[in-house]
Amino acid sequence: MRDIQILQQTIQNQCPSIHKKRVSSLILATKSVLDGSDLTLTKLGRKLETNTTVKHAIKRVDRLLGNRQLHREKDLIYKWHAYLITGANSCPVILVDWSDVREQLRYMTLRASVALDGRAITIFEQVFEYGQYNSPKSHQTFLDKLQSILPSKTSPIIVSDAGFRNTWFRQVQEKGWFWLGRVRGEVSIKQPQKPWVSNKTFYPNAVHKPKYLGHCLLAKRSPISCEAYVYKGLEKGRKAQRHSRTSQKHSATHLYQRSAKEPWLLATNVPRHILNEVQITNLYA
Repeated sequence: MRDIQILQQTIQNQCPSIHKKRVSSLILATKSVLDGSDLTLTKLGRKLETNTTVKHAIKRVDRLLGNRQLHREKDLIYKWHAYLITGANSCPVILVDWSDVREQLRYMTLRASVALDGRAITIFEQVFEYGQYNSPKSHQTFLDKLQSILPSKTSPIIVSDAGFRNTWFRQVQEKGWFWLGRVRGEVSIKQPQKPWVSNKTFYPNAVHKPKYLGHCLLAKRSPISCEAYVYKGLEKGRKAQRHSRTSQKHSATHLYQRSAKEPWLLATNVPRHILNEVQITNLYA
């Protein structure tokens, strides 16, 4: 495949410190995945295009996955990839979210990606144990690593969902970066010259035209300053793709349904004169 050859040549040119044999094994494993192999050690080995036996192909993948030097060198690939995607933009929009690696093993991935032509292109991801899920410590570790990978003098806009709260926003802000997130649940918000109220106070008046709420304080216990906006999108008529019986029992289905029906209360530290309510809403969408 021509694209695999281009990828191999590019990695060798941009990351010359990575040994050619490690690059060769990495490219073989990548091609195995592209050919339809599942992401398991044995299935990657069985699909490996080599002249050896299946046993030795599986051992080769095992050595690759356990190669400590490659794990140290992978940051070089992340840096090259991040520069390739964001190098021309000093303020890229980066989407950050948690996802399951293996639900049975309770591992979670925190991933940073850039939306390009309707696709999310990963620029960095890190795996944490489930006990570290959504914790300030794991968030700080991730942000420190992301900062080291992004080109210098980059000030991204970090877009995150409703699972991220004020502690996360502060950690992003301390990097000199911008943040944008959705506020859900029971959170207090204070408009200028007005008392603290629930975020749900603004839901009944939300319409499909974004509305600016002012320079507000978010969360009464540990407030953070932000620009706040409220918006309710038109119903898209989506239907769950799960089996009807499975969908009724799965908790995530009901969570997604409630999330889709609720208006958006968006909070950000991006000044309004830089991005207005329509631009902020489109950015989150």
